[in-house]
Parts: sequence; structure tokens; C-alpha cells
Amino acid sequence: MSWLTEPDSEWDFDERPNEPRSRLRLVALLLAGWLVVSLLVLVILLAISGRHSADQAQGPTQTGRSSASASGSRPPAGSGTALALPDGWVREASDRQTDCAGHAYGKVQSYFARTPCVSMERLLASTNQGGRAVVIASNLVTLHSAAQAQQYLNLVNADGTGNISDLLREGASYAGGPDKLPDAAFASRQDGNKVWVAEAGYVGGTSSATDPTLRAIAEEALR
Repeated sequence: MSWLTEPDSEWDFDERPNEPRSRLRLVALLLAGWLVVSLLVLVILLAISGRHSADQAQGPTQTGRSSASASGSRPPAGSGTALALPDGWVREASDRQTDCAGHAYGKVQSYFARTPCVSMERLLASTNQGGRAVVIASNLVTLHSAAQAQQYLNLVNADGTGNISDLLREGASYAGGPDKLPDAAFASRQDGNKVWVAEAGYVGGTSSATDPTLRAIAEEALR
């Protein structure tokens, strides 16, 4: 009997120490697997959170040139403008661009082809003055320096040198509005590297660049 039981005793002695090692190895593998899965989940959550934060920061904009904001118009490409409106004025169309040369004409276009702007904002608005409908077209151009802004201001103030195209010229429209900008009073001003230009004309009847009422409205668009 002792001969028969001795091999079993020896076998049991060799086997028992391996059982804790096997269990430890299994536990280690499970912990390693859990750690890998946890890291993957964390990476995915961080990626989703980062994308959500970026979407919130950008807001509901479109890629490329976003469409102009307008009421009853067919505006050219662009985004909402920061140009403010005086009391009693109605925003008919507005946009924001970065290609000034592509939206200008005459010598002004040539200037921006040589000296690209930072951005420009355009506004088409309407109001009523003394029972007459008035249309206002204005723009705000930001350049890279005050010196460039001064050069542009001198150019756009001169007769026959062109201008930034107003939104009517590029296809915008609104109910009761004109097909194109009428003879209009002109106003402009500079502040650092920014230049404002505005024109105002009567929708119906005769307009004049020297009309004091229209000149006052054009000046008001620069504030």
C-alpha cells in the first residue's frame, strides 16, 4: 500500500504549489484586460467630449463662405455682420467676406488685389425719412495696418475709383427695394486699420449726392 500511495503523495506535492500561481496569472490577465478596456473607453469619451466642445464653440456656421443673413432677399455668399443698425432701420441683407478684391470694382479692386484685406462686412438696410423710403448700403473693411487703411480711404474717396460692391449689385433684394443703388449720398471714415463706407439714396423719385437728408443718413451709417 505504501508503494501505491507514495507516487500519489509525490504528485500531490508537485501539483498544489502550481494552483496559486495559475490563479494569480488569471487574476493578472483579467486586471490587464480590464485596464485596457478602461483606457479605450476613456479615450473614446475624451474624443466625443472634445468634438462636442468644438461644435459648441463654432456655433451653427457653414463651411467655406456661409450664406448672407437677409429678409426676403437672394444674398451672395457670406456670414452675419456685426454692423449695428440705428433705430428705425431694417436690416435687409448682410454678409461677411475675406476676399475684398473679389467683391470690388474699379481701382479699388486693383488695390485689394495688391493689398488683400483682413475682412469686410457689408450691410443693406432700409428706413423711412419724411415719408420717403431710403436704401442704405454700407461696408466695413479691416486691413492689416492703419497705413493701408489710409491708402484705401484716399482711394475710395476719390471720384471714379470704384468701391466695394454693394449687396444689391451682387443680387440681393427685398420687398419694395430697388434693383440697384440709386444716386446716393456718400460718407466714409477711418479708425485705425478699419474703414467704413456708406451710401444712402431714395428708393423712389430723385436722389442726389448732395441731398442733406441723405448725407445725414449716410453719416449715421458710419457710427
